[in-house]
This record gives sequence, C-alpha cells and structure tokens, in this order.
Amino acid sequence: MVTKAQKFRLGIFITVISVLMIMFLIMVAGTKIMQKRDIYYIRYKDTSVTGLQIGGPVKYRGIGIGRVDDISIDLENISDIIVTASIKSDTPIKGDMKASLIPIGITGLVQVEITGGSQEAELLESGSYINAGQSTFESISGKAEIIANKFEILLNNLNTITSEENAKRLNNIIANVDTIIDDNQSSIINTVASLEVITKDLEQIANSTRSLLERFDKIMESGQVEKIVTSTEKITSDLADSDLKQIIIDIHKLTVDANNAISHIDATHLESRQDLLDTIESLKETIDYLNDFSRQISEDPSVLIRLGN
Repeated sequence: MVTKAQKFRLGIFITVISVLMIMFLIMVAGTKIMQKRDIYYIRYKDTSVTGLQIGGPVKYRGIGIGRVDDISIDLENISDIIVTASIKSDTPIKGDMKASLIPIGITGLVQVEITGGSQEAELLESGSYINAGQSTFESISGKAEIIANKFEILLNNLNTITSEENAKRLNNIIANVDTIIDDNQSSIINTVASLEVITKDLEQIANSTRSLLERFDKIMESGQVEKIVTSTEKITSDLADSDLKQIIIDIHKLTVDANNAISHIDATHLESRQDLLDTIESLKETIDYLNDFSRQISEDPSVLIRLGN
C-alpha cells in the first residue's frame, strides 16, 4: 500500500520534471519566436506547387535560411499561387535571385530553393517579391515534351522511309550496287592492288625519311656542325684582325692596272686592224689578178708561149 511519503516524493518528481520540460520548451520555442525574420513573397504563375507544405524549408544553395509560412491563391488571378516565406533577417536577398521548387528525395515533398544572385545586384527589402524560377517538374515535363515531339518526328520519318515505294527504291539501289560490283570487280581488285602498292611506297618513303632524320641526328650529335661554326668564326676573326685597308688599296691598284692593260689592248687592236684591212685588200686584188690570168689561159693557152718568148 502506497504511503503518504511515497506519494509526496512522486509528486515532487513529477513537478520537477514538468518544470524542466516547460523551461526547455520555452528556451527552444522562445529562441525561434524571438528570432527576427523578414517576409518575402514568391508568385508562381501557371505552376503546380504540389508537395510544398507550410513549414517547409527555404534554402539558399543547400543552406537553410527560412521556412514557408503560407501558401495561397491570388484573388486577382486564380492561376497564380503566392507563397509567403519568412527568412532570417541577416540573409542578403538580391534582386536577381530566383526561387525554384526542388523535390526532397523520393518523398514527393518539395522545398523552396533560392539560386543565383550577384554581388552587384540590389538587396530586396522585406515584403518584396522574389522572382520565381523554373521548377524541376516543369523542366522535366518540358524536356519530356520535347523528347516526345522528336520521337514522334522520328517515327514519322521511319514510316516514310519504310513505305512500299521507298522499299522498292531501296531494293533497286541494292540491286544496282550489286550489278556495279559484279561488272567492275576486276577494276576494284586492280584498285585495291594499286592501293597496296601505294601503301608500300609510302612505307618506303617513311622509312627513308626516318633514316634521313636519324643520320641528321647523328651529324648533329657528332659535333661536325659545331666544328664548322667554330671554323667560320675563326676565319671571320682572322679577316677582322688583318690589315683590311691595305687589302683594299691592293685591290684598287690591281683594278687600275687591269683597266690600263685593257685600254692598251684596245689601242693596239685598233692600229693593227687598219693594217689588217689593207693587207686583206691587197690579197683580194692579187686574187682578182690571178683569176683573170687563169681565165685568159683557159681561153687562149698560147698566151703562155708568148709570155715565154
């Protein structure tokens, strides 16, 4: 049987536990209640907000910055849904940010995900509207619609290609190709053989080029080019060290002497030319006399007898 002392101790224990729980709830709830928040609105036009619930999270690039306080239909335009979000007052909300609906795992629930924003954009004041972004469902459905349209076009093209008329044309093309191959089989074989010969020639050219490059590498590694460069530098240095002025004077003197010799040769040639012309003229007259004498003898041989007497 429970005594009065046990009942008293039990009452004190329950009272203490109750007080501690109340204090804990006041501390936790009080922190949330006393936390200052800014109110922003998001207008979704012709967009379903299925899965979005009051109290749902509002995040910025995965970081929780607030919660959904209300979801309502715009009385002035019933196709628009207005979402009221309370966001921590120290959160910078920029004018170029967008609020999209993102699914949470596989639960079917969605959350508000704020993306974008630049440092140069202006801050939105509390009570402003955040631009609505494209939801994941809209993106998926839009892509699915595009894929469906393309698939339909593909099916229509396949139906056109596989029509009876096109099938006949395809069969005729295949038959013509077979005929061409049969008629030109020898030419094709010769072409293939020529290609093989060309391939071998190209391989030989490649091998020759490779050998030439290897020889060039050996020459470069042997140091012969370096020796030639060194010899050239030495010759240049010797020329620089020699008496260049004296060499130029000698060359000039040699040029003058050569010019004088050429002038003397020209003068001698001019003098001897006249003598040669006179000699040639005398020979010509002598030949004319001889020709005339021969003609006279051939006409009258008795001339020799007269000349003898």
